[in-house]
Amino acid sequence: MIQRKIPVSVISGFLGAGKTTLVNHLMRQRKIERIGVVVNEFGEVGIDGQLIVADQEVLIEISNGCVCCTVRADLVVSVKELLARTQQDADKRLDRLIIETSGLADPAPVLQTFLADPDLREQVELESVITVVDAYHFRQQLGDAIVRDQVAFADVVVMNKADLVAEEALELLKQEVRLLNRTAEVITATRSRVPADSLLGVRRFSLPTLLEFEPDLLSDAPHDHEHDASIQTCGLIESGALDPDRFNRWINQLVQQRGQQLMRMKGVLHFRSEPRQFHFHSVHMLLEASPGRAWRAGEARDNRFVFIGRSLDMRRLREGFVDCLQ
Repeated sequence: MIQRKIPVSVISGFLGAGKTTLVNHLMRQRKIERIGVVVNEFGEVGIDGQLIVADQEVLIEISNGCVCCTVRADLVVSVKELLARTQQDADKRLDRLIIETSGLADPAPVLQTFLADPDLREQVELESVITVVDAYHFRQQLGDAIVRDQVAFADVVVMNKADLVAEEALELLKQEVRLLNRTAEVITATRSRVPADSLLGVRRFSLPTLLEFEPDLLSDAPHDHEHDASIQTCGLIESGALDPDRFNRWINQLVQQRGQQLMRMKGVLHFRSEPRQFHFHSVHMLLEASPGRAWRAGEARDNRFVFIGRSLDMRRLREGFVDCLQ
C-alpha cells in the first residue's frame, strides 16, 4: 500500500513578525491532527521551542544558526528523524509538518532542501510557503534583502499587526507586497489570528512558478546566502527569580536608549512570587509580556532571554539583566 506524502508548510518571516504565534494558532485549531513541528532559531539559546503548543514527541528545535545555511544539514536530519520516530506506529503517523524558519532565513535554500533530497521527496511534499509580515515595521524593513526574499518566495503573505496600522497605510503596504510578489494571496491579521483552513490543506506551492523567479533553484550548486554580519545575537540562561519592578525599569530604559539597535528580544522569565512563566517579546520599541503556563513541580525555573540586533554591547546587556535578579 502506497502511503500518501505528508504535506509541509514552511512558515517564514522576519524577526518578531509573529511566526510562533501563528504556529500556535494553527496547532490549537487543528488539535484533531497530528502535526510535527521543526522550529529554527538564529541564536544559541532556544526560546520558541518552549512557546510552541506541541507535544515534545513531535517537536524538534534547531538552534545556533539558520536552516538556510549554517545548520541546513540539521534540517534534513531533523525532518528524517521526526518521520522515522512517527512512521512505525500508524497511530503516531504525522498528518502534516510545519517548518518555522529563523527570522533571518532565506526561504530558497530551505525549499531547495526539500526538493533536492530524494528520501524527503518520497515522504513529504511542499504544500505552501507562508510568510508573516510585521505591518507596523514592514516599511523600514524593506531595505533588508532577506525581508524582500521572504515575501517574494511566499504563496501566502500574512500581513500581521494590522491593528497597529491605519487602513490607508495598510493598503499601501499591500501594494509593496504585490510589487515583490504578484501571485501570493495577502491575508491581514491581528496577533497572527488566521483561520487554519485558509492556510492548511490548500496546495498553493507551484514549482514552475517558483522557477520563473529562481531558475537555479534545482541546480546542484548550493544556493548561496550570507547573513548581514552586523546582526548579532546574545543569549542568556540565568537561574533565580527576577524582581518585576527592577526588570520593568531596566527593559523600558533599554528600549528607550537602544530600541533601534535591538531588532528583537524574547524570553521565558521567572518572576518573583509568580507561579507561571512569563513570555516576553519586543520588536524595536514595541514591548509585550504575558503569562504562560505554570511552572511544573521540580522544573528548573531558569530565565532564558535572547537579544538580536546591531552593535550590541553583550557584556552590558548581560550585566543589566543579571542586576534584575534577586
